[in-house]
Amino acid sequence: MSAFPAIPVNDAHAGPAPRGVPLPSFSADAGGDSPTARKRRDEIVTAAADIIARRGLHELSLKGIETQCKMSRGQLTYYFKSKEDILLAVFDRMLAGMIREAVDTAERDGVAPPGEGSVLDRVRHALERMMRGQGPERTELHSLIHTFLAQVHNDDYRHKLAAANAAWREHVAADIAASAAHARLPVPPAVTASIVMALFQGLGGQLAVDPDAFDRAALTDACLRILAPLFTPVPDAPGESDD
Repeated sequence: MSAFPAIPVNDAHAGPAPRGVPLPSFSADAGGDSPTARKRRDEIVTAAADIIARRGLHELSLKGIETQCKMSRGQLTYYFKSKEDILLAVFDRMLAGMIREAVDTAERDGVAPPGEGSVLDRVRHALERMMRGQGPERTELHSLIHTFLAQVHNDDYRHKLAAANAAWREHVAADIAASAAHARLPVPPAVTASIVMALFQGLGGQLAVDPDAFDRAALTDACLRILAPLFTPVPDAPGESDD
């Protein structure tokens, strides 16, 4: 028996669920920057991301970024006060890039957008894509996440991860609620969203350090079988059906 009562989704809203669910937005741009400042900040973030991709996170240094951008230390720290600030901007850049790539791939493959069709189909597509090893920035992003986690005492890192997790959790929960319309689900959408996130983060972390950690096809099938009941509407309890 479920630990949660069946949840009637969107009971507080009249009419059909809204079409489409906005994707979370991640931007390294600083509000109020001039065009020149945005250009210079973009050059710095691009250089840092390139160094991480080519040589690894451990090789990233302010000196290396200065050399690649042809900037002095004073110019560099005018736009970013520290290496940590640059890493936070690179994190935003990588997340935004992965979102764009995932959305474009799903659209090309005929998967319905968030808020329409089956959420489980979107989960299946994303899971299969991850298992195929698609997404060139996946390893670098996991390196950044582990760096942030290793220094969780740093408030900037902790807040960045917390905000990213909250944005994804809210997006997935909104997708589940919109797609379910007024159907009753076995657990609250936010709980299911957290489970989906934990699955992707855990499996992604394992694949980042050991590509042969498990049988990918078998695990994909098992994950979808485990998740399916969470997206399956449950019947109304006696006396709760519409009059």
